[in-house]
Amino acid sequence: MSEPRLTYVYCYDIDNDRVRGRFARFIERHAVRVQKSVFEARLTEAEANRLFEALSRRIDLGDALRMYCLAPAALAKCRSTGGTPLPEEGEFWIV
Repeated sequence: MSEPRLTYVYCYDIDNDRVRGRFARFIERHAVRVQKSVFEARLTEAEANRLFEALSRRIDLGDALRMYCLAPAALAKCRSTGGTPLPEEGEFWIV
């Protein structure tokens, strides 16, 4: 049985422009930007932790990185307007 994919939120505060730019380019390959320094992704717990560790190695002392997991019940209560939505979960076809 495969590990469930949950929604994870990554947010950061990085002072150095160059470090922040490299950080953003890296995380954009793994997650969807929903605000300037906030990203969301649907990942397994193991994938989420590996991404967090990879991101942690890309920030300087004094910078901040946080990862939050949104349980399905909590996600159902979330609201948003505008911005980029997360890709739909599961397989689907558009014809």
